[in-house]
Amino acid sequence: MPDTYEVIAVTEYWPNPDTPCWAVDMRKPDGGTYRHVFPTDTLAWRAAEYGLDPADTAALLDVVLHEPFAPHPDDPITAADDPVLAAGLMSPANVSRGTVRAGDPVPTTLYTAETAQAAREAHLMRIAHARTHVVRVSVPKGKASPLAVITRQPLDAADVAARASKVEANRRRVQARPEAPVVLDSAADRRNAELKASQNKKETSGA
Repeated sequence: MPDTYEVIAVTEYWPNPDTPCWAVDMRKPDGGTYRHVFPTDTLAWRAAEYGLDPADTAALLDVVLHEPFAPHPDDPITAADDPVLAAGLMSPANVSRGTVRAGDPVPTTLYTAETAQAAREAHLMRIAHARTHVVRVSVPKGKASPLAVITRQPLDAADVAARASKVEANRRRVQARPEAPVVLDSAADRRNAELKASQNKKETSGA
């Protein structure tokens, strides 16, 4: 059975002037306090990284709050408990490290996954494991949720899409994959591409 950590307070926290964060305080079963601090744009990044619904801020926050308790293949303490390894969801290693050689099958993560869908499946599997076997984060019953200050702030879909493009570019770079070809969907797209190419040619030739 997992321990239950009850959220008791949410405050703004600034580790430095450029990084606004949320600090979520939770009461542990022994009466002590556990604090989870994360940048205020973390929900937007998770939506972008794993293709999660940016409108469902409650689900995104649930993922973020359980991440500290999720096993990870790079963590020697929790790697053996990784449900992704147990399920056989493997991806090629990007680099050689320790006894692993580049290309060897390793438990799937965001940057080893061959598809965004595989990355999402692996991450959500680890979150579910944390919630079921390690720690379950809850809010006080019969009271207003302290987490509402976070979940009531909507995410901008265009911003999430822009972040997703950055994530995919980073995944391609880490995995040494070629850039995705540009697909021209309309005559206008093709015309604009031709005009841009022509302009670049003139600039190069000094015309």
